[in-house]
Amino acid sequence: MNSAARTKSRSNYHRGNVREDLIELARHILETESLQAITLRRLTREIGVNPTNFYNHFAHMDFLYAAIKVEGFAELLKRTAKVRQGQQARTDELRAVFREYVVFAVKRPNLYRLMFDYYLDFDEHDELKEITDRAMSEVVELLYDSEQFDSSDALGFYRSHPEAVTCWAAMHGLTHILIEQQIRLQSKSRKEVTRLADQIVDVLLTGVRRSIGA
Repeated sequence: MNSAARTKSRSNYHRGNVREDLIELARHILETESLQAITLRRLTREIGVNPTNFYNHFAHMDFLYAAIKVEGFAELLKRTAKVRQGQQARTDELRAVFREYVVFAVKRPNLYRLMFDYYLDFDEHDELKEITDRAMSEVVELLYDSEQFDSSDALGFYRSHPEAVTCWAAMHGLTHILIEQQIRLQSKSRKEVTRLADQIVDVLLTGVRRSIGA
């Protein structure tokens, strides 16, 4: 949908939909253009509200970005929960989760960059902190079975659980190599992405299993 059509289609929205419209439009611009293309003036113009109305819903742009990040993590968690179903062993679940993480990043690179590379202070964004903790907790529980991720002392936790950092670093690094095209895929098909991800994951999990005695 072009900008003119989008503006026209939103010209008669209900007042209670402004926040959702801002998030939806900002995410559309992010995923089809770039983060830098999102501006307050553009958003409010295209949904047909006064620029000052933006501040009725977000203190400033970072709060809009936080809302998009929360949506992104919710989508990623939904996808990883789905691929875990039917797996017979924790190792298979881990492999499925890591694979989905990489596929998600390759398919949605701008959203992924915002989620993981755009820093926001968790003290100002409780919902974002909660959902990012959930994302890490998923990996921690799969690695250590009954262990829980403790974000109150994240550095201390990572020092005592180096396998969790290793897995995160490896997958985060691989995704950046792929989305920045330092390794150029012939296509971005799920089959090609998962083939490479599985090779990396198998090497990673061999070392992690040895480290934690699993």
